[in-house]
Amino acid sequence: MSFAPDSILRPLHQRAADVELLRAGPAPAGAVVRVARAAETTLRRMLRDDPTAPVELRLRALSDDDLPAPDLLGELRRRNRLPLELAAAVHELQGAAQRIAAGDEPLPRDGQLALSVAEGLDAHVRALPAMPLEDPVEEEDEPLHGESAQTVHAVPAERRRFPWQALAALAVLVLLLVVVVRMRADGRASRGLERAEAAYAAGRVAEAEAGFRAWADEHPRDPQVRVYLARIYREAGRRADANLQLKAGLDVAPENPGLHTELGYLLLDGGHPAQAAERFRTALGFNPEGVGAQRARGGLVRALREAGRPADAERELQQAPAELRALMRSAPAPAGSSSTAPAPSSAP
Repeated sequence: MSFAPDSILRPLHQRAADVELLRAGPAPAGAVVRVARAAETTLRRMLRDDPTAPVELRLRALSDDDLPAPDLLGELRRRNRLPLELAAAVHELQGAAQRIAAGDEPLPRDGQLALSVAEGLDAHVRALPAMPLEDPVEEEDEPLHGESAQTVHAVPAERRRFPWQALAALAVLVLLLVVVVRMRADGRASRGLERAEAAYAAGRVAEAEAGFRAWADEHPRDPQVRVYLARIYREAGRRADANLQLKAGLDVAPENPGLHTELGYLLLDGGHPAQAAERFRTALGFNPEGVGAQRARGGLVRALREAGRPADAERELQQAPAELRALMRSAPAPAGSSSTAPAPSSAP
């Protein structure tokens, strides 16, 4: 079968009524937020259904925790799947949606921006060249990414103001000053991590590595930065360095599922699918349904296949969501035997 624009665009098509409201006049707050969320879901489907992308990346596209929105835009830009102007408009719309959801009134241009993104995405997806998809996702209508049934609306201005008395206001001001002083120090450090994450998403690996190493030096007990560094080293073929990062992370966070998942992929790359399968099972034991679970389950299915256990792989696949089942069934079959490197020794 071929690339299916209607499937990718389904989240936006489900918001057709909101798009009509945006065309009609002043932007209703809820319509802007809902169209912004539908646009992000559409972009995730674009990356998920890109057959030229690695399966691991397509798995990450299913979760905004595994692939936050800025990283999603970066990956689509890096893979030349999204024009710069449209990516910039989506980024601006996400900022507007966050502002409105926090209680601000929509600005006059927010509605036009949301309409422009919706129409631009529709035209762009339909213009993409057809690419083969061996087993496209068979989906039922489902709630859009990140949405609940609750209506989104701006908080009235009068409800955002509180009649503080002078003494209470002074006490609050003193407290806020203390918090601001502390947050400035934390903020400077966290901006360094955010810059490293943005550099990694944009493909500037050397810059990202330097940023992650600086963060790891200052925060040696943070397991997530070890996952980032291990992934960078694994993708660069530096298996020993990746193993050292994972060992350091597992020494302080032995129950962190992300570390076990990344170690599973390291073992797979080294030709040790049976040991990799155990790591993926460990990750799923700590985190069977939450953030990163689909990436771990996808790795487990691949490991079982490469270990010559297709029946076990199929049983695991039956427990997975429909999106993951379709994605894994469209993945290439294992490429036979390969040279086997010594297995990493990162057991906690």
